[in-house]
Amino acid sequence: MLRQLISSKKNAKKTSLAVVLSVMAFFVFFFVTSKTASALTVSPARIELAGDPGATIGGEFTLINEQSTTQTFYVSYENFSAQGETGTPAFSAEKTGLDTWLNVIPSQITIAPGKIIKVPYTIVVPKDADAGGYFASIFWSTTPPSSDTGQVSIGAKVGILILLRVNGDITESGGITQFDRNGHSFFYNTLPVELRYKFRNDGADRVEPTGTVTIRDTLFIPATKFDANTAQGNILPGSTRQFTLSWLEHREQLPIQGFFNTVQYQWQNFAIGLYSAHIDLSYGTQGLHAKKTVWFFVLPWQLAICLLVSISILWWAGKNIISRYNAYIIGKAQQSMGRHDEHIS
Repeated sequence: MLRQLISSKKNAKKTSLAVVLSVMAFFVFFFVTSKTASALTVSPARIELAGDPGATIGGEFTLINEQSTTQTFYVSYENFSAQGETGTPAFSAEKTGLDTWLNVIPSQITIAPGKIIKVPYTIVVPKDADAGGYFASIFWSTTPPSSDTGQVSIGAKVGILILLRVNGDITESGGITQFDRNGHSFFYNTLPVELRYKFRNDGADRVEPTGTVTIRDTLFIPATKFDANTAQGNILPGSTRQFTLSWLEHREQLPIQGFFNTVQYQWQNFAIGLYSAHIDLSYGTQGLHAKKTVWFFVLPWQLAICLLVSISILWWAGKNIISRYNAYIIGKAQQSMGRHDEHIS
């Protein structure tokens, strides 16, 4: 019992030490990467490929050493999946799938300052690979990858995202799960109108929805139209991604400070009344569609107050001018009639 207790305490200390070292390594990696990530430029940042089971796919990418000293970089591979609804990749050290099909030769490269190198890569797709999407990254680091999974490699690290489609009978399914005003109520007092939509991918491969958002006014006349996926973002299988949009994309934006600046802004970006935003997306190789509509009301009350005040002033001034003019005409007419009567008498 005593030996077990001592052993458990030692294991607990090792675990705590490992956790502490991992946390320290993360922060060291963060600061080192933030300062030296510009040491290496990789192009392109994303490669999209397709191939049949059993095929060998090849290509090349570019490495540029932008530091003033010669650097040696080491290659490693990691699969990734979607993290949350932002489209940020979550990497995994588990060796299964695309990261085991990738191969870059040589595995380490020494690059002189300012030198540009073309690096070839190959992907050997297994004959029994299921149709669908596979996702991994080719990383280049200033430190060699550790063979010990319990240790963390520290150093600058940049990568290339590899998105591979294995051809075959691929299930395509998904759609818009939410389309609404981005955290805003039904009423707006000015533009921009912030919108958001969430797209769910239940298929076996990534999808890149394409389409437009059409804004229509109270009379259902199109007021504007803009791209619904300007970032050309992909949604990985089994994940949901959120996209944010703004109805002010192609108009001049002014800093809104003070009442009259707001009035000027509302005049330059005029919108009033009930509007609808209709999103129409197509996705997948079969041209599937997803559509939704959301409503909102724009009432630029600061501009409306200024217009009402201006109209009131113009009406009052016009009324007074007309009254004085009428009085002047009547007076002239009375004087003329008086002289006429004197002449007759």
